[in-house]
Amino acid sequence: MLNPSLALLASIAGILILLRLKIHPGLAIFAGSLIISLLILPLHSIPKLMIQTLLNHQTLRLLAIIACALTLSRLMEVKGLLAKLAATMERIGPKLAMHLTPAVIGLVPMPGGALVSATALQDLTKRIGLTPEQATFINFWFRHIWEYTLPVYPAVITASVILSIPLSSIVITLAPMTALAIAFGTVSTYRILKMKKLTETREKTSGSIAFNLLKASWPVLLLISLILVGLDAAVVFPLVLTLCAVQQRAKWPELKEALRYGLGPKILLLLYAVMLYKATIESSGAAYTLLSDMEGIRLPTLAILAALPFLVGFATGLSLPFVGIAFPLLVSFIAPDSGVNSYALLLAYTSGMVGLLLSPLHLCLILSAEYFKATLAKVYRYILPPLLAMEAIVILIYYIAA
Repeated sequence: MLNPSLALLASIAGILILLRLKIHPGLAIFAGSLIISLLILPLHSIPKLMIQTLLNHQTLRLLAIIACALTLSRLMEVKGLLAKLAATMERIGPKLAMHLTPAVIGLVPMPGGALVSATALQDLTKRIGLTPEQATFINFWFRHIWEYTLPVYPAVITASVILSIPLSSIVITLAPMTALAIAFGTVSTYRILKMKKLTETREKTSGSIAFNLLKASWPVLLLISLILVGLDAAVVFPLVLTLCAVQQRAKWPELKEALRYGLGPKILLLLYAVMLYKATIESSGAAYTLLSDMEGIRLPTLAILAALPFLVGFATGLSLPFVGIAFPLLVSFIAPDSGVNSYALLLAYTSGMVGLLLSPLHLCLILSAEYFKATLAKVYRYILPPLLAMEAIVILIYYIAA
């Protein structure tokens, strides 16, 4: 069997090559999981792992949430709610609406949530004259500005539990990264938007902005409220979808169209492939072997703190796995007996976030790119500079502090 570290890197390379060849992301990620499975797992265990992943509670939960989220977004689009939401945001400022819409929806830790904001912004991006790649970048970036620090995100909570650090300390330590994400995102989007002008003006909406915003976005606001008070997302999404259908008096053809979109086989394959890849990495122990190999060649602590969360985040495209897999291995660096090393926490968490935001397995990135019909390679031209700048800053901070 091949060394698990090399198998992990080979699978990532395989996924990137297949995506470059314009293979559908679901098939590319599925192939990546097969690569790592065939290289390091017993052959007879692979079918069992595939079936277990398909029937796993987490997988079924993710499929249900995403299907409801997609169905809800399409229903809101069909009933004109998203168009009204974008029109109301435009009264504040069209270009500001490009930032505010994904940022507001980003307050909810929903899988693939960037797709909801993408649907709301579709018409506005066309009238501003954004390319599919520019629209994907702005929507994707501002959807994730809160994920560094907002305590409703599972990764932030999990980091607190694993490291035995108060949640308030985690939030305070990571808060500067949200500020940096907003700052770098604003600078990057200013350069994109400053030369753009609306080709036409949307018809003005009457009434107060607050009332129109509430009327158009109440399903999203209800989602945020119910999740923030602690209700399970797997319960909240079907509930809000049902309430929206009833309140909007949706007819069967409208519901049928929304359900067809939400239960699209390509999306379901993509979700399953992501969960299978995550399960393959966990069952193979590739991340643990990677840490052992890093320590074996005597990599500096800085390199381990940055590389391990980055690689796990990049390999899974999810925030919870990079915390759940990498952080238990880094406890001695981040939370030694002498106390919490805030600089190590800042470096490790930010590196994981940079990895997952760059990952071709990241649902929000894939779904946004597919929705706007953007070329993923071109989207990276916008994502890379601000993310590399943020990573360089936390490395410099850790280096100076150490």
